[in-house]
Amino acid sequence: MRPLFGTTAVTTAGTRVQLSNTKDPVKTIQFQPRIGNTGRMFIGLSDVSATVKGWELTIVVAGRPKDVLTLDFGEGSVLLDLFYADSTINGEIVDWVAILE
Repeated sequence: MRPLFGTTAVTTAGTRVQLSNTKDPVKTIQFQPRIGNTGRMFIGLSDVSATVKGWELTIVVAGRPKDVLTLDFGEGSVLLDLFYADSTINGEIVDWVAILE
């Protein structure tokens, strides 16, 4: 197993962005919105949007813990190219780390 660190920027709000186009098998993946984001981030599959079918990461606020989403696939794995991000504000960023098989 090995870690893979990444950053994904959503240039245009409402337009989902694929985290990676590689088919690496992911055992565990963790997402965290970037400090400085002013909008909400959404993580999901190819049909994610800022209104439906995604996991919402809240806006980072000083003095509050960052919102972190961790997905653990146990004995299985999921391909990295299946994950997408979207946001409510142009230019928002999500950082992620995947543990690959």
